[in-house]
Amino acid sequence: MARNTKILSDKELFEKTKGIVEHAINAKINLTFKRGGNFCQYHPTSENKKSHEKVYTINIATPAVKGINKYTALLHELGHVLYKSPFTPIKKLLGKSKNHSFYFSIFNVLEDHRIESHLSENYIAYRKRFENTCNALGRELEDQITFDPLYILLAIRFNQEEKVKNAKNFIHYKKALDDVKNTDEFGGLRVFISIKKYIEEDISLDSTDTGIHSKHSDNSELKDNSTPTVRSKHQTEMIENVSKQEGTKKIDQQKKAKKYASKELEILNSEKISIPDELLQESFDDIEIKKILENGKIQGKQQFEEIQERMLSAGTVSENLPSNVTKIERNETEYTIDYKVSSNLNKLFKKLKMKNKPYVDYQGYEIDIEEYVNNLIRGININKSFEDRKKSQGSSIVISIDGSTSMNNERIKIAQKLVATIYESLKGISEIEVKGNIWAGNEMGDVGITEINSMNDVKKITTGSLEGGYFSTPTHMGLEYSGRMLKKMKGEKKLLILITDGCPNHYKNKTNLQSVHYNKVCKKSLEKVLQITPNVLFFIVANEEYSGDYFNKLFGQKRIIYVNNMNKAFDKVVKQFKNFMQYNAMNFF
Repeated sequence: MARNTKILSDKELFEKTKGIVEHAINAKINLTFKRGGNFCQYHPTSENKKSHEKVYTINIATPAVKGINKYTALLHELGHVLYKSPFTPIKKLLGKSKNHSFYFSIFNVLEDHRIESHLSENYIAYRKRFENTCNALGRELEDQITFDPLYILLAIRFNQEEKVKNAKNFIHYKKALDDVKNTDEFGGLRVFISIKKYIEEDISLDSTDTGIHSKHSDNSELKDNSTPTVRSKHQTEMIENVSKQEGTKKIDQQKKAKKYASKELEILNSEKISIPDELLQESFDDIEIKKILENGKIQGKQQFEEIQERMLSAGTVSENLPSNVTKIERNETEYTIDYKVSSNLNKLFKKLKMKNKPYVDYQGYEIDIEEYVNNLIRGININKSFEDRKKSQGSSIVISIDGSTSMNNERIKIAQKLVATIYESLKGISEIEVKGNIWAGNEMGDVGITEINSMNDVKKITTGSLEGGYFSTPTHMGLEYSGRMLKKMKGEKKLLILITDGCPNHYKNKTNLQSVHYNKVCKKSLEKVLQITPNVLFFIVANEEYSGDYFNKLFGQKRIIYVNNMNKAFDKVVKQFKNFMQYNAMNFF
């Protein structure tokens, strides 16, 4: 089933795919789309925010590298993060050799093959993507008279075995690419050890200089290949990009590196990873090599199952936050309740009867967009993305509150009183579920959100946060986050009430985004919520005479209620809340 770009744009697909990996490994991944190569860079722990254990930047080459689809490139780079490519310890180990660039290139071919085998394990579409990419890159691989190990491995990986099938150690390199599949994070090193004697045999490298010793290696000094390898400019660039040696690319100026052009390896999150002792021996015989390869398969299977469990766990996508959103703790204050209002509402609610709830299945009335997206990214059955109905009770309401500095003092106190009063009115009414959130942004573009899930959380409805620095009005995220909450709530009839006192504004890297651009973002966020519920109301605490035209164009006049002060907002929200419940109760029978 092909992806419908009207349901899921390329940008949304990239962000949601990245989000699943962020959730699985508790990390923050920043996506960039710049010229150059595809790469992933790890940011050292000392530079990270306390709220995230790991932080990465992944760049997707724009324009795309010839032969490598952008989404395929993203999957590959995420694979390095997800399956813990240990580039830093390997770099330290292999870096003892003056031929480290060549060794790194060979290791990376093995590592690329390893992570793609894991990504392809449960989803045939990913397997086809990588297969198509390898075929495309293989067509760019030029013929050579003599074969070095790197060229042979690339030819086999890119389905060009005919070019190298007569190479002396072809069968061993072909076996290496099979051996590295579905292994643990050190599978690439395990297989490198297993073929090192053949690498040395083919290029006469000095094995005593590498930091990895083999009983099968000789002690001859490094010698230049008698027949220099000649590659076209495009082929050299292709090998650099395919090897996926992440980080900043540079060409080694040494004579040997000119023949085996490669880029500097990425620094991934491997500072904390130690190479297993079994891989640090002085030498390895055939029995020991067989053992370390077997261990790699066993541990690789265990790690794969652990990662799959985290990725496919219930609620993975919906629970994962966008990379710039953080759940924050706010200063707590006492709240008040309007008991007269809550009592009248309670009497009304006890008369209401709700009955239907949507659920996801293989057949149904309409496609469930969120499930469609989740299933597409996870690589599971897209057909199980339809919405059907079963008997249920309930109505779900989210009250989303602007927590910017302009809402301070009386305005936020009345908003707090409103939510507390509604919770009080729902005592003994299990069919109606109400939740809330309060949000604000900082100068870097981060959005701090606090969920209100019960009466006990109402004391958190304040503009002050323990982290501090949140002052702006990122209305787009207030909408999107509220949509996420509504999606998870059980009631069939859903209502979003958003209370704000100012025009939407958002920052990025200390720069206030221009309204003409940011307003488009807010409109798209509203469209996403409207796919979940058509019932969205904005309570604007401002003078309609001065602000009406702006908000009407932004969110639609029918969805907006203007109030001059928060006391009026309280009354009108209660009235709309009551009307919504009465109207939907009549339509359920």
